[in-house]
Parts: sequence; structure tokens; C-alpha cells
Amino acid sequence: MVTGMILIRAILYKHKARRIGFLSLISGLLFVTFAGSLYGADSDESALPDAFRSEDLLWEIKLGTHQYTMPRIDGERIFIGINDMALEHPVVKRTGGGIVMCLERATGEMTWQLAIPRYMKGTQAPYHFNHWKCGVCSRPAVDGERLYIVGPRGDVLCLDRNGQANGNDGPFLREAEYMGVPDDSDYKLTRTDGDIIWRFDMIEELAVVPHDVCGSTTLVQGDYLYVCTSNGQDDKHQYVANPMAPSLIVLDKHTGKLAAADGELIGKRMFHGHWSSPVATEIGGRAIILFGGGDGVLYAFEPLALAAGNEKTRTLKKIWQYDCNPSDYRRRDDREIPYAAWRNKSPEGPCEIIATPVVYKGRIYLAIGQSPIHGKGAGMLSCIDSATGRKIWDTRRVGRSLSSVEIHDGLLYISDYTGRLYCFDADSGEPCWQHELAAGVWCASPVVVDGKVYISTEKNDLWILEAGRDKKVLSRSRLRSMAITPAVRNGVLYFPTQRRLFALKTKSAPSKIRN
Repeated sequence: MVTGMILIRAILYKHKARRIGFLSLISGLLFVTFAGSLYGADSDESALPDAFRSEDLLWEIKLGTHQYTMPRIDGERIFIGINDMALEHPVVKRTGGGIVMCLERATGEMTWQLAIPRYMKGTQAPYHFNHWKCGVCSRPAVDGERLYIVGPRGDVLCLDRNGQANGNDGPFLREAEYMGVPDDSDYKLTRTDGDIIWRFDMIEELAVVPHDVCGSTTLVQGDYLYVCTSNGQDDKHQYVANPMAPSLIVLDKHTGKLAAADGELIGKRMFHGHWSSPVATEIGGRAIILFGGGDGVLYAFEPLALAAGNEKTRTLKKIWQYDCNPSDYRRRDDREIPYAAWRNKSPEGPCEIIATPVVYKGRIYLAIGQSPIHGKGAGMLSCIDSATGRKIWDTRRVGRSLSSVEIHDGLLYISDYTGRLYCFDADSGEPCWQHELAAGVWCASPVVVDGKVYISTEKNDLWILEAGRDKKVLSRSRLRSMAITPAVRNGVLYFPTQRRLFALKTKSAPSKIRN
């Protein structure tokens, strides 16, 4: 995901002729996740990358101008988050906000969409988000008939997967107002509009101050929803605006009521912001919740037990924590090493966790990183025992990274902002090979499909290499806009870029499903 998920991820663009250069300012995702060069106008002709055959193209659709979410495939539907710069709606106008869109998997045809207007207060001190018109940067999580996202207005939304096609289900009934339908309009909701079941406002309820973007994916576990708040620094990047605000919260997935929050006060130690997505795993039949903190520490919590009656908000119980930064990244010669930040772009210092933890055979794999605007720098890839929270192996070969790892046939693939793709033995941590990508990676994570490793860079290059212990480059092709982490289902590759989504047949069904 950035993230693998994502990570989500934000960008400041500067126009220069037709091609738009950029200064990246990420959250990464951003859940993850975000940018590249853009072209002034998106033509109607196909933008299929040269790496793919036209006969394998099932369909291709235009999106907005920013798209940072890995598509969520569920049944015959695809759910994706984009910005609203290509919004088509009878009365709702484009504001630089976002859209949650539901597509038919077979055709790419839109079933419904929920327009989410830009939160303009997010551009005012002490807030520092919604500047970049990134839209929805949260990969939708699906649970039966419900869909959950972290919205670009600092809220958590529970949506009906069918939109308004089966009526406007409550308790939330103010969709028209939320979408920005003008007060003097007589517009009535239709089956192509989204349906909000409930909404939880983290800014109003918890005094959270999101930074850059609200860019993580929610986790559904039992009757609860685990959510990263995206709490972070102030607009001038001088201090954490509300260090007492929670970093990880738990909501009742049925009602949206706040059930619990972490009690770790990570805001007092965070460097920049929170964008890593929580994940769940099991150890000996016992579930644990993993959360990568903005302080560079991986936390393991007990899942919230079902409450008996009307309990007050509870505090998550920590099982263990693991500092993903080596001690010499934090202190040297009895002095604290400052965080790099965008002003000095130092290659030294500690990092936060933006990538999403990946669990494989009882082990957790996770890299540390920073916003790309902070520059290249020292990173660390860690392999951690999920039962004890102790190190199994780590490596400093990997620089600052926003990418989640991909593990296939016992081999681990990861990219970094230095501009390299690495292959390691997942069990021992022994390096197999590395490849120079000629540009940094922060908008996507590597994915293995049909024995091939796909990875894209901030310079709009798509690289395809053969998966295996020996390095073999298969192709390098140019994209019209930066690619995001693709998804695979039943022999079809769903390949998103900033402006397009492609559905492509693979030569044979993949050996596993990545969704």
C-alpha cells in the first residue's frame, strides 16, 4: 500500500508550460501515497502504457487529477477514492474535494458516487491539510453491505455499498447537504448518489488536527473499526498542534460511536504526522492489532472486547512495542539527532512509519520513512516476531521508504525513495539483488503478478522485472501520469494511475489474490 496500502501523501504542484513539475509534500499513505507529473488536458485517446498489450485491455476509464488509493475489489464491484476535479453531477460543483466511487468490475461503469466537498478550514492555521486537492486518500474497507473510509474532511464514514439504489438508510439522512447540493436546489437524491449510514467527525469530537491528508485505511475487526486519526503538526511544521489527541481510535462499526482510543500519547513524540494503516493478525489463535506510529514505533494492542452495556470510552491495552529506528538514528555522541523535515533535508535522523505493516508466517515486515520533500535518507527494514515484538533481522540497505513489502515464494520485494527496488530472502534477510530505478518511489508498493514484479516511480516510469532470486529486467515504459499500487483479482490486473484506471487480462490467473 502504500501503501500498500497505501499512505497515503499530499503534493504541491507548480505549473510550468504544459507539463507540471512538483514539490511533493506528503502525508503516505499516505495510505497512502501521491503525485508525479501531470498534463494540462487529458485526451480521449487511450493512455495504455507500452508495457501492456492492447488486446489485453478489458476497459479503461478516466478518473480525476489525483488518485492515491489502491482499488478495493469486492464481488462484482470496485470501490476507489479519487479527487473531484472530473466530477460530473447535475448540481454538485467541483471544489477540490474528493469522490468515493463504485464501479462495475466487468465494465468499469460507474454505479454510484459520493462527492465530498473540500474542507476549507483545513487550509487555515493550525490545520495543514486539504491544500493539495488530493481527494479521498483512504482505501475503502468493505464489510458485508457496508463500506468504511477516512474522509478528506477529517471524518470517518460508513457507507452503503449499494449507494442510494436501495433507499436512503439512516441514521444519517443529510447526504444532499454533505455533498454540497445548493440550498436553493430542488435536487432529489438518485440511485447514482452515495448513501452515508453514519459519520464520526474526528475534528469536532476529538480535537484532532490532521496533517497534509487523511490518508489511511480503516481496519474492520469483529464489531469494531480501527482508525488512524492522521493527527500531526501545525501549518508551519513547528509543533504538534494537539499532542494529546489520540493517534488510533476504535469505533462501533454499527453505530459509529467512539469505543476506545490508544493511551500512548504518541502525539508527544511524533515527528510529522500519522498515516500508517492499522492491521490485524493472529498469534496462536489470539488476535492482535498492529499500528505504525508517527514516532517510528510499531505498537501491538489487544483487540477491544465486546462491551457489556453502555461503557465509557476505553483505552486500548498495549501488548508490546518495537522501535523501528536504530538507537543511533535518534542519538549520537549523547546528543539527539534532529528529525530531517523539509527545511534541512538531512539524510540523517529518525523516521516515522508511513508504510502498512505486512505479516507473513508469524513475522511482521515494516520499513521507516519520511515525506519525499524531506529528501533521501537513512532507512531501515525490520522483521519482527509478532508474538514477542522482538527483532528477528533488520537491514539498513533500504533507504527511507513509504512502500509496504510484497512477499512471494519466500522472497521479499521493497522499494525506497532513494530509487531502488530490493529483493531479500524473507526468512533470513539475506539480500538477493537490488535494481536502480532512476527515480524515487513513494506513490506505490511493488506487486507480484504472474511471476513478474511491477513497480512505478515518481518520474512516471513503470518497471517490470522477473520475480526470483536472480535479477532480470523485463521492461521499462513511460506512463502519462504516476501509477499507484495495482490490485489483482481472478486473472485481471486493475492498474491505477493518477488519471486513469485500466483493467487488463493477465496471461494466466495469478498464484494468489492481492486485494
